Amino acid sequence: MENYLSLITNHFRRVHEKGLANYGPCPSPMWVSSMETSSKVSEKNYVAPTHYRSISAPCGCNLYYDQILLVSSYILSDLTDGKFTEMSDDYVSFFLENCIAKNGLFLWGNHYYWDILKGKVVKFVGEEVPEVVDFEKETGDYHEIRPIPPAWEIFWKISPERTEREIRGFISNSLFDSSGGFNRHADRKKGCAFLESGGIMISSLAWLYSKTGDSSLIEIAEKIINFSYSHRDKNTGLIENNPTVERWDRFVSTTEIGLWGSCLLNAVRWTGKQSWIDIVKSVISAYLKYGYDEKAEKYLGQICVSTGKSPFDYGDRQFKLTPFQPGRYSDTWRQFFPSHDYPLQFAECCLDLHRMTGDEIFRTACFRWAEQIMKDYETYRDKNRILYAERYGRCIHFLWRCWKILHNESFLSKTKFFARQAVENLYESEMFRSHTQQHRYESVDGLGYLFLSLIAIETGNDPEMLGSFW
Repeated sequence: MENYLSLITNHFRRVHEKGLANYGPCPSPMWVSSMETSSKVSEKNYVAPTHYRSISAPCGCNLYYDQILLVSSYILSDLTDGKFTEMSDDYVSFFLENCIAKNGLFLWGNHYYWDILKGKVVKFVGEEVPEVVDFEKETGDYHEIRPIPPAWEIFWKISPERTEREIRGFISNSLFDSSGGFNRHADRKKGCAFLESGGIMISSLAWLYSKTGDSSLIEIAEKIINFSYSHRDKNTGLIENNPTVERWDRFVSTTEIGLWGSCLLNAVRWTGKQSWIDIVKSVISAYLKYGYDEKAEKYLGQICVSTGKSPFDYGDRQFKLTPFQPGRYSDTWRQFFPSHDYPLQFAECCLDLHRMTGDEIFRTACFRWAEQIMKDYETYRDKNRILYAERYGRCIHFLWRCWKILHNESFLSKTKFFARQAVENLYESEMFRSHTQQHRYESVDGLGYLFLSLIAIETGNDPEMLGSFW
């Protein structure tokens, strides 16, 4: 078998040599968000063209999207000689010293990053030019952590006090009323209550409860759960993706429900709240009931909450597709990110539900998702579309876990196939590029997910740090 640990070690060695933000007016040990694999020199003005936000942090550092790389770095150090622990600690420590607002909110997510050439935190909204943050006035209103559940353990390791203050602060500032109504942004306004945002809030509260034992955190989490769960159709059982804003996602459910469900299942592990499993079971079962097209042998990307049918079935005059939403079918290798289409998180949730309940409906779903992964991959390969490290990693991890839990050898052969393909297509010049279109890695492209999946294959263990990022 391929020695994946050595390949990952080579990558982090190159990051240590050429990928630190140790230049500009405020040299730091943070990692650059964009780096060419050939020259090992960061690109000063590069903006990734395949994402709908400039979350690649051009000429900057974006710790929110580096979290899974940091996790894989820590785990690699534990498995080898520990040489990257200090490099990772320095990154997190610098962030905690220099990128926190006065009210304790981390200035990170999809709207903040560290600008290397300015030597300061900058903020951008939409297509606006990033502006330097004024720490005397900044309140972190655009704090937005989605779709990646934070790796809180790596921050707690450096500063439990600052980590706790961040979680309590972003939760309180994201709620707009006492019923559990929330916004994706920490501005106390009634904005978009995306399921992915709510799920991350719930899992964050549960994780902090496991550290502090503060039962009020569970009470808040239950309110947030009930807020989203209350916006389900009484006939179909489907949940509205975004119940607070009158736009397309107010009327449909997407595979984002799987990300929400996985967050709740992780929260059960930290809180012992078994009743939350039944909630997840009910909403995932509803999507499985209405969301599978037997003829196409694929899952729908979105379903009308009130009818259980695809919105595409109603014609173009009633339905206009935007770049931010899923297509007719969920796309396991989707390029556009984020798009409210999270098929692999949904698949992982199905696998966990089968493991917890033994219900056949979730086992069947796992086999169907595995087949869809193969179909979608063949389409992308034949049409020479971009293949991302995150997608390789998530597919490998799901298929590997299916083999471990469902005991079917077909999953192992698929796992090995994608691991070989990932290395063949992405490893070059002693580094991994993060997608197949260009010779560079971008923090936003989820390379850490690939690393964690390859580590799992080689060691036989699922690497975690008191959390799950799948």
